[in-house]
Amino acid sequence: MKQILYIAAAMIFTFTASEAAFAGEAVAERTAPQVVELMQDQLTEGCLLMHEGDCLAVKMFTRSPYTHVGIVLKDENGNWQTYDSANGSGVRKTDLCAYLEECAPNGISLLCPSEPFSDDQLETLRLALEQQIGRPYGIKHHLTGRQAEGVHCSEYVTTALIQVRLITAERPSRVSPASLRQGLLEGNLYREGVATTVVPDVIPAPPAESWCKQLWIDTKTCTSNCCKAWNRMIFCCE
Repeated sequence: MKQILYIAAAMIFTFTASEAAFAGEAVAERTAPQVVELMQDQLTEGCLLMHEGDCLAVKMFTRSPYTHVGIVLKDENGNWQTYDSANGSGVRKTDLCAYLEECAPNGISLLCPSEPFSDDQLETLRLALEQQIGRPYGIKHHLTGRQAEGVHCSEYVTTALIQVRLITAERPSRVSPASLRQGLLEGNLYREGVATTVVPDVIPAPPAESWCKQLWIDTKTCTSNCCKAWNRMIFCCE
């Protein structure tokens, strides 16, 4: 019997920090390669990656820590690829490890299909995702619910899942990462997977020749990191 999930437009949910730790596992800090290794036993095609980013606008509007979502499939060589629509990049396909490196330093959690997708579903899903690659990113139409040239992350993933007849949504553009996650879990279509915090894999720089030069390096690094954090929080971009 076909399972149909109706995702209400603009659903808003409040989440607590404890929901970031799945299956009783404490959230720990790991580099991107370590996160890939952690996920290996749970990764299946069609898994979703929920990103707890810094964008204040999304957090405040959805009342949720989840600011971004991507969907994972294997390529022809058996390598894991993440499909998403990102601010500044648009719809793209990224190597899983490289995608996780972009998520640092933030929380990431895995949602796994409750039942594996069939071969026909995977073919349809892959085609739906590939056809949108290169489409620009857009978020303004989330408020109106009307289709637009651009597409945001949860709209992109929702539309693809509609194509495989897993869910339905009258206005995919009104679906947020939080409402997509909640709807899939409540419909028992997906289950919670591992959760962790991705941190940059930074190689310590050698000490400077003098304290003055070291002070300059530290000041420049601090200023750069502050600017990046500001961009992520206020402008929702890297």
